[in-house]
Amino acid sequence: MKILVVDDHQLFIDGVRYLLQQLEDEVEVVECNNSASAIELLESPATFDLVLIDLVMPDLNGISIIQRLHSRGVCRPLVVMSGEDNPRTIKAAMDAGALGFIPKTFGSSAMLDALRQILTGELFLPEGMEQQIAAMPPRRSAVVGDITPRQQVVLELMALGYSNRQIATSLFLTEHTVKAHIRTLFQTLQAANRTDCVQLARRRGLLQDTATSDN
Repeated sequence: MKILVVDDHQLFIDGVRYLLQQLEDEVEVVECNNSASAIELLESPATFDLVLIDLVMPDLNGISIIQRLHSRGVCRPLVVMSGEDNPRTIKAAMDAGALGFIPKTFGSSAMLDALRQILTGELFLPEGMEQQIAAMPPRRSAVVGDITPRQQVVLELMALGYSNRQIATSLFLTEHTVKAHIRTLFQTLQAANRTDCVQLARRRGLLQDTATSDN
């Protein structure tokens, strides 16, 4: 497993590196302590199973990095791990494709549980944060222009009944990156599951009218 940590505090990076080694036997941790090097890596062909990013950075903040990637159609399995816990900021990060928010105030056990949940394909938000974000006004329904070219291809393969692994193999992506694309599609289309996602995409003209699979 290869994980990128983007944070400007070396002490935190050193601590989280030790924590990440507990996820599985072989974990490679790549570190970036500034936004410029993070963007260069994230927009490169390099693959990561997970990207942990702080929101408060000295040059370009984390939410700007996440939104930049989203606007350019670059989908990464991003997780916000920060001391910044403004619900609107976290919602903006989630809307731009982040898979979760883990507060830096969490203990090591809680952080590991959250990371494991995300690695299984689930979103993660602290309980109180989830209610606060759920109470905010919903995003508008998606139109064709809201879907990036890569998300469009993932959506089409989903409609053909491809599994996450099959999509990853077809597009030369990691499964975690595919899950990130699918979660973004769920959020954009306000879908509850894969079948719902495909059906909503058809209604909005994002897919041609062909047969779908319920998988």
